[in-house]
Amino acid sequence: MDKKFAYIVAASKNYTLGLKALLNSLKVHGNEADVILLLHGFEDEDVLAFKKYDFRVIAVKSFDKNQVQGTAIKRFELACKYGVNYSAICLLDADMFITADPKIFFEIASKGFIVTASNGMIINFNSDYQKQYNIDLNCDDYPYAKIHTTVPIFISPSDLDWFQLLYDSPRVDSFDDFLFLNILGIKLNKPEKMLCMPPYMFTGIHHWMLKPETSVIKKGGLLLSGTEEQVYMVHGKWWDEPWISDLPRVMYRYLKDQDFGSKNIARVDDATKLLKEEFENYLNL
Repeated sequence: MDKKFAYIVAASKNYTLGLKALLNSLKVHGNEADVILLLHGFEDEDVLAFKKYDFRVIAVKSFDKNQVQGTAIKRFELACKYGVNYSAICLLDADMFITADPKIFFEIASKGFIVTASNGMIINFNSDYQKQYNIDLNCDDYPYAKIHTTVPIFISPSDLDWFQLLYDSPRVDSFDDFLFLNILGIKLNKPEKMLCMPPYMFTGIHHWMLKPETSVIKKGGLLLSGTEEQVYMVHGKWWDEPWISDLPRVMYRYLKDQDFGSKNIARVDDATKLLKEEFENYLNL
């Protein structure tokens, strides 16, 4: 039996450019997986434009008045509804683009493992966290080394109970899917079969794709981290000038605090320019 894979992507109208770059990047890298779009605030003609690709695009309109409820939260319900029909699915955000073929991670997930991206940090899910989320981990301190991002997550139908529980649970606030998903995963023993890829390979969260040690480079036509792991996807609002212009402010302060010199400042600037160019190349296909 042939395996079937799918991406689940939620997007609101203000992420149109990001979504276009994502779909174009999937095309460039030979995507064969279905793409299931949860669309909030899009017109019918917009939806038709998303179906021009040679892979299958399934568009589902979200009619929730609240954008967060209609995308960031609703996507977990959508993943559970459609995920049972696939060998593995991957949750993505609309402000991501693919830079290498990630099919291997679908294959790994189809074997019952979970593949996600490290958040690049450690959190102690202590008694205060457990009380906040009404989850008992049977200890007062729980330092967790597999803190992961909400996207990407490659997952098989056998682990959709994780997403369903998140969707069904009372929420601490309207936009808390990151920590909630992590602590729920611990309770459900998901870390036992979880692979957390480095953030500079999958997301760049916390500026890992810009930091001197791991800043993105291009070598042999491939996008690599500073330590030469292949970069598979990039996360960020690379079409949004205010977002982009804020990157140097954050990074220069980091470099100053870490006592980095001018050569490392140049590496940060080069990586920022490279990622913006990569995004624009996919956007303008």
